[in-house]
Amino acid sequence: MNLTPAMQQYWDIKSKYKDAILFFRMGDFYEMFEEDAKIAHKILGIALTSRNKNAENPVLLAGIPFHAKEKYLPLLVWAGYKVALAEQVSSPQAKWIVEREVVRVVTPATLSLEWENYEDNSSTNIIVSISHSWDRFWLSIVNLSDHSWKCSEFDNFSDCAWELYKLAPSEVVLQKSIHGDQQIHEVLAKKFSLNIYYFDSRKKPYQVLLSKLGTHNLEWFGIENKLLAQSASAQLIEYLDLNQKQNLDFLHNLSYESFSWYMWLDESTIRSLDLVYNIVTGSKTQWTLLWVIDGTQTPMGKRYLINEILHPLQDIWDIKERQKFITSIADDTILLSKVSQQLKYIVDIDALLSRLSLDRAGPRDLLALKKSLIAVREVLDIIKESWNKTLPSIFK
Repeated sequence: MNLTPAMQQYWDIKSKYKDAILFFRMGDFYEMFEEDAKIAHKILGIALTSRNKNAENPVLLAGIPFHAKEKYLPLLVWAGYKVALAEQVSSPQAKWIVEREVVRVVTPATLSLEWENYEDNSSTNIIVSISHSWDRFWLSIVNLSDHSWKCSEFDNFSDCAWELYKLAPSEVVLQKSIHGDQQIHEVLAKKFSLNIYYFDSRKKPYQVLLSKLGTHNLEWFGIENKLLAQSASAQLIEYLDLNQKQNLDFLHNLSYESFSWYMWLDESTIRSLDLVYNIVTGSKTQWTLLWVIDGTQTPMGKRYLINEILHPLQDIWDIKERQKFITSIADDTILLSKVSQQLKYIVDIDALLSRLSLDRAGPRDLLALKKSLIAVREVLDIIKESWNKTLPSIFK
């Protein structure tokens, strides 16, 4: 089959991103062809047509206006597909084909990095990687909502699965060697309905982490001799950097998290107590403990509250300290009212800063950041200038 230069370019790019829907920028449209076009037609409800309709084997085609990306891109990603954005990277020339290249691959966990209008405060934008040897399992966890990067160790897959249930990650990255592990696949895909992507790195995990963290060893991070932790963490960060085509500089610290500080809750307990999900109504908001006590005014506050509900403290001193601060502001109704009023002006600063670091922030992002920082300063001033003697100690 004779291909036009543009179609040859398309297939050359597509061959490198076989596991993704390719948005191929052609002028004012993103075009999709053949199987990608069929998927887009089914999920997006857009027309399915063809190039060279009179040819013996016409090429199936579907497209969307480039300015409608914000409408259609999330639908494909929420359906579990990765989307590779192939943009025009050279000016149109009369004699030469426009150069195109994939500028990034959008996945469920990275969708919030795309633009200022995207908001899904119920999502934590968490992506995890799993490594294991015999009965030892390691999770590396990146939360793009709060820029945290952690790793944790588990004695068996059941404990690991319970933590996955609490995290509710948007996607899971696995080495292809785990593909055939029926137990892991059953839990991740069938029980939790998680998006699973396979990725194998050819680089040495230890060197990947040293380069990313800018250190000479991993002693400070508690994983110097923990090869499985290094493997999971290096795989995850390399996967993210590769898909985003950028070094995610806001992920500059890796911490080892032990759950010994928290009460261990298994999946059955979480579901039975309706902590953050009601199995009768199928709701994540109504008729749950979260629904009863959630008075948060910001996305960051809600994410923090959900995490604390699922990881309750068990040290009596920590519990009493928390109760002291909560009681202090709950009893001070005037102070509480003033603080709550200012919190309403604070947007998701973490997500906004992520877009800024990737040069994807727009004018409205900058204006929202300005208003949010003013509100943060107001909150600090209100607390410091109040008669409350307990809360100001937080800022010392």
